[in-house]
Amino acid sequence: MKTYKPKDTSPAATQARKADYCRCGVVLLDKAGKATAVSRRFFEATVLKIKPGETLPEGLRELRPGQWAFWGEDLFVQAEGRQWVEALVVRRVRTADQILAPYGECAINEKMVRMVLDNPYEGLMVVDAQGKLTLLSPSNERWFGLEIGGAVGMPLSELAPASHVAEVARTGVADCAQVVDLQGKTKITVNLPIRRDKEVIGGFARILFQSTEQAKQLADRVRTIERQVELYETLLDEMRGERYSFDDIITDNEAMRGIVGQARRIAGSSATVLILGESGTGKELFAQALHEGSSRKNGPFIAINCSAIPRDLIESELFGYEEGAFSGARKKGKPGKFELASGGTLFLDELGELPLDNQAKLLRVLEERKIDRLGSTASIAVDFRLVAATNCDLGANVNRGKFRSDLYYRINEYPLEIPPLRARKEDIPLLARNFLTEVCRRERLPKLKISDGACEILKKHDWPGNVRELRGLMRQVAWKAQGPTIEPQHLPPTLNKGQIFAAAGNLEEQMAGAERAIIEAALQSCGGSRAMTAGMLGIHRTALYKKMKKLGID
Repeated sequence: MKTYKPKDTSPAATQARKADYCRCGVVLLDKAGKATAVSRRFFEATVLKIKPGETLPEGLRELRPGQWAFWGEDLFVQAEGRQWVEALVVRRVRTADQILAPYGECAINEKMVRMVLDNPYEGLMVVDAQGKLTLLSPSNERWFGLEIGGAVGMPLSELAPASHVAEVARTGVADCAQVVDLQGKTKITVNLPIRRDKEVIGGFARILFQSTEQAKQLADRVRTIERQVELYETLLDEMRGERYSFDDIITDNEAMRGIVGQARRIAGSSATVLILGESGTGKELFAQALHEGSSRKNGPFIAINCSAIPRDLIESELFGYEEGAFSGARKKGKPGKFELASGGTLFLDELGELPLDNQAKLLRVLEERKIDRLGSTASIAVDFRLVAATNCDLGANVNRGKFRSDLYYRINEYPLEIPPLRARKEDIPLLARNFLTEVCRRERLPKLKISDGACEILKKHDWPGNVRELRGLMRQVAWKAQGPTIEPQHLPPTLNKGQIFAAAGNLEEQMAGAERAIIEAALQSCGGSRAMTAGMLGIHRTALYKKMKKLGID
């Protein structure tokens, strides 16, 4: 027969029952500071272990009535008593305490908790492992037309059958973005499992977006930021190139000096400049100088050669494209040159090669200052200064129907015509010496000079390739030079037609000098590797070693 045990009504037992109800721990103490009674259930589950008959841990013995202390990071201990510490009240530090601590002990704390749980923007919903509601925020209850607390115990399938949170509570697999219809309104929710000791005991859901329109707005903002990042990354690549100013334009020709003066005056304006001249005269050099002399010099300088891009890619290069705009399009899309040049200067070289349909689109951009990426329906504002260049007669092309007249008159606001190199002979020696110094410095070659005789021969050449051809020739003779000075005989035969030079030494000496120059040039181009040099010259390494020793090549 089961014996009835009367309920313990002693003060210690009563205090322990109150502590259990309040989910805290109580330790009753005698005058010596030893525990006479404890809330065993509480202390068995915490890091603070206190048993009846034991003295308090050292960190708590110094407490006086009314004082408090933290035990570790999780427990708050309050000392109570009149003449001595008669009891310790221990409770866990809750997340709510950390949230509300700055507001002190006042009525606002309860309101703060209610406001966190009862806000209409998140619509908090909690279910157990069986899919039954254990919590529905009051704002959600009002929205569903329920009484306060009326949802507790209700199967979620009756209230919101489209929600996945019950499935999440059953499987433990999160659903981070569910588009769900609730009461005829489309919401986007996040559904996450609740675990205890690695076991799924429920799930909760909250609203991420009140409508798909909110999600779209956020996506648009993220896409805008991504475009800016792409723009800056591409600009860094574009801006790594060398920039030139008007001080880098070297000339002794009066006509050329006048053109440079005109360009300096127009640089600070917003006028579109059309640079005319043969290929190789330095049109891009003038374009960069115009940019550096303008108020946009801290912005990007974007150059594009219209004749170097396949016709079917010109539009994507100029306007850019969105992800998936066409087969092979780069992931996340790509900004076009118009977009990249915003805030700076756009240089369109060989403009006369631009197809007619692209000319119409260019004119529209110049008029409206807006572009549409391929595959996009949203316009992007652009702000750039246009500098164009061509080596053909655009006026004649307009008459032949190869260039739009409206675009021609739009870009021909301020024309600059660069004379060819053959029209400014006095600049040839000056440029030749400058290019020779530049090559020797860049390639780490011995410093070279060019004789007056060699310069006279250069001045007699027509230079169909203009400055570009002269620069290439100086690079060539710098590698072939056999001494500190470039002489007429060192120039290519095409420049030495009809010229007879005195022999420098006998035939054997001249052949040895030529052989030495060839081997040294090959060694230089192979980075000093003898094996590669022998392969380039088509001889065995042993033969190369012998020749180097004979010719005194280190």
